Amino acid sequence: MPSLIPTDNIKTAVGIDVALKEFLTTNTGETVSVPNFYRKAQSNLARKQGQADRKEIGSNNWKKAQNRIAKLHQHIARQREDFHYKNAHKLVKEYDLIAVENLNIKGLARNSKLSESIYDVAWGAFIEKLNAVAVKRGVHVSRGGWPFARTSSQYITCIVVILVKKYLKLCQLELIFVLNVKRF
Repeated sequence: MPSLIPTDNIKTAVGIDVALKEFLTTNTGETVSVPNFYRKAQSNLARKQGQADRKEIGSNNWKKAQNRIAKLHQHIARQREDFHYKNAHKLVKEYDLIAVENLNIKGLARNSKLSESIYDVAWGAFIEKLNAVAVKRGVHVSRGGWPFARTSSQYITCIVVILVKKYLKLCQLELIFVLNVKRF
């Protein structure tokens, strides 16, 4: 395991805002669109579940239909995992410090109109994968709370400035009062 990059050597930093319209947006304006793997496979999944419902429960044909459904779910999960790892590796290659907004994903998913979309993009799984990839490469990943910014773009700019100052050991006393930043 490589050690973290020394704070004196941090040259590039980025803030990441995750959303439902765009998977992620960086403070540099770079965006990654949402792949919607589950939404695209939903009609196929519904068709296969309907076929399974017409089978007699416990029969061999019912078991085969259940296996087809499970394989489709597994395919969706693997697509999402591959997408997450590719984006995590891309970010870790480009930046020495990555700041991710701190979201209450469970709380957001309580909204019944948005929950399916929130679970489809899987922000929590992405952040875990990003952290794992960053640890292997020695890159800093910080997850901060929402500061006194009104929009997500203001938040991204604010969090990057705060984290860069913190890691470069500038204005440490001001940072403690402005925002309590936790590092993975």
